[in-house]
Amino acid sequence: MRRGTLTLLIIIILLAAGAAFVNFWPNDKPLYGVKNPFTLTLGLDLQGGTRVTLQPKPGTSPTLDEMNNARNVIENRINGGLGVKEPSIRVQNGATPSIVVELPQFSGNQQDLISNLLKSGHLEFWDTGPQGYVANKTPFDPTQYTQYNPGNKPLFEGKDLDPNQLAIGQDQTGKVAIEFGMQGSAFGRLSSFTAANIGHNMTITLDRSVVSSAVIQGQLPGHGEISGTYTTQEANELLNVLKYGALPVDLQQVSEENIGGTLGTQAIDESKVAGLLGIGVVMLFMLLYYRLPGLLADLALIMYSLVTFAIFKMIGVTMTLAGIAGFILSIGMAVDANVLIFERVKEELRDGRILSSAIDIGWKRAWSSIRDSNFSTMITCAILYTFGQNFNATLITGFATTLFLGVVISMFTAIIVTRTLLNLLIPTGVINHPALFGLPANSIPAATLARRNSSV
Repeated sequence: MRRGTLTLLIIIILLAAGAAFVNFWPNDKPLYGVKNPFTLTLGLDLQGGTRVTLQPKPGTSPTLDEMNNARNVIENRINGGLGVKEPSIRVQNGATPSIVVELPQFSGNQQDLISNLLKSGHLEFWDTGPQGYVANKTPFDPTQYTQYNPGNKPLFEGKDLDPNQLAIGQDQTGKVAIEFGMQGSAFGRLSSFTAANIGHNMTITLDRSVVSSAVIQGQLPGHGEISGTYTTQEANELLNVLKYGALPVDLQQVSEENIGGTLGTQAIDESKVAGLLGIGVVMLFMLLYYRLPGLLADLALIMYSLVTFAIFKMIGVTMTLAGIAGFILSIGMAVDANVLIFERVKEELRDGRILSSAIDIGWKRAWSSIRDSNFSTMITCAILYTFGQNFNATLITGFATTLFLGVVISMFTAIIVTRTLLNLLIPTGVINHPALFGLPANSIPAATLARRNSSV
């Protein structure tokens, strides 16, 4: 057996086991104390969800542009930038403009999510003096600290944060914290302020509610962290609020109702049948045409499906009927690389090469085609993702995200999984049976078989 083949095989088996755990193990039955926290979320078209209507608070008269901007912020907060949650969000004009948010059912706390959407998201940094520690989640009154904040104006605001530097981390005690960095002139001002006010408390508020209050221990070089008693979920919710900016309109919830799926369970059942038929036809073709390599390709295809579906669950992709169709289509596309590799290997076998050389040379000659086709698709995904981010088109962003993942995983299964399985055939003597490769009995030259037999 070739060096590294056994190691790769063990990695592949462990990865397949982990993906199977994520996909199939019941959430309420921990395995050796490890709980599967991932669930599949179906879209509004398949299982319905919740419809929430938001309106500006009394006394405000937002413009249509402000309402559209608020809609975009809400969509980004729901999707977390990936565009994979598939909400329906629209602005309704009328005597009182409103934003209608339709959310697919999910396993989390729906009310917490809605409350998170209603947060204005105005982040402010305050100097609260040497004795000015303020407890988390308490209301903040800036007039009590006017001597440290002239004009009751904050030191920094959310717009001073660099969105690209926001991330979930840990503080010195191991608790969950949000790491941030300043941008523009605020970068230098944070460094200067903290250097001149060591021993003071810097209190951070969100919508005038304290999220962190800590003593300045030393000069901060343009970045720091927001720490408190947060769970990982709470930290992620806060991160989304900060990352995608404050709402330009103060909103309130005026109604909430459950809505049914537009397609329902029949579409789900029909999609399952279509998926099984599609996978079955592709696997049967590979098995009949390529024989033993086709069987290995089928195993790699199962691996692709398991890993792709597991990653979709882990990042929270909401499966709509269109998403299911795209997933089924991607399964067919995933065998393209295998077809290229197998055809090259068969050509090398016909030319008289031994199996190990045929696999190596066949793979190398197929690699340029595999690389170019997949890389061009990945570049297209990057363009679509950038376009979706710049124009707040999360449907495009979500499509680009899922397509990119499918391409990367299909390359992994072709380059690593299929090749590793092919390498397992080398010491077995299957080269003596051309029919196992879908070749006529006399298609492999006798010299090849003689070299093979003399080497074993």
